[in-house]
Amino acid sequence: MIDYLKGTVFRKYGNALSLLCGSVGFKVLVPLSLLSEVEEGEEIALFTELIIPPEGTPTLYGFKSEEERQIFRELVKVPKVGSKVALSILSHMEPEEFKRMVANGDAESLSRIPGLGKKLSERIIGELRPKIEEESLKRIPSELYEVLTSLGYKKIEINRALKGINLDGLSINEAVKVALKRLSGSRF
Repeated sequence: MIDYLKGTVFRKYGNALSLLCGSVGFKVLVPLSLLSEVEEGEEIALFTELIIPPEGTPTLYGFKSEEERQIFRELVKVPKVGSKVALSILSHMEPEEFKRMVANGDAESLSRIPGLGKKLSERIIGELRPKIEEESLKRIPSELYEVLTSLGYKKIEINRALKGINLDGLSINEAVKVALKRLSGSRF
């Protein structure tokens, strides 16, 4: 419904900001990390998510990246995780840090976030880990597979070694070095 907003920060609240878009002000709940980065009068753009609960008031949430918004969407699908808990998670860590914790099954660190306990952290990991692992495997360039398979590694070994590793921004040579370090460590 409301996918993206660009405007001027009119006012800041404890967990939200009023974003003036033309002559209309939208109250948008945002992660605390974003709230601390912006000042009143500053122009910003937000990727938004509108939550319309069965009972209650519709609420607009805003994020500085599409990746943050996608994590928020996935989190609210997890049973017992509402929009407040999802926003709390994004307020206390960057998307890459969250994905790394989930991929590593680090429920203990995740449970330190306000609003999360050990059981809910484990539930989040159980629900989101397969999606995050699948996403990270899609990021492995086909050229990297070709090089590593020509060196005798099997695709399953490559996937296991590179699970949770961010290869974005690396050249193919750098990615091969990272992969070989992981693969040689797992072989011996």
